[in-house]
Amino acid sequence: MLYVINILQNLEAMSIDKERDRQKAKAALADILNMEKRLPDDFDPEKELREAREEKYGNIG
Repeated sequence: MLYVINILQNLEAMSIDKERDRQKAKAALADILNMEKRLPDDFDPEKELREAREEKYGNIG
C-alpha cells in the first residue's frame, strides 16, 4: 500500500510541475511577443543575421 501511495504522490507532483511549466511557457511566449512590438519599423532580420554572422565568423567561407 505504501508503494501505491508513493506512486500517487509522484503523479501529483508531476501534474503540478506540468502546470507550472505550462505557465512558464505562456509567460515566455508573451515576453517574446512583447519584444517583437519594440522593434523599429525598419528592422530587417535578414540583415541582422548576416551582420551577426559576419561579426562572429568573418569571411571564412
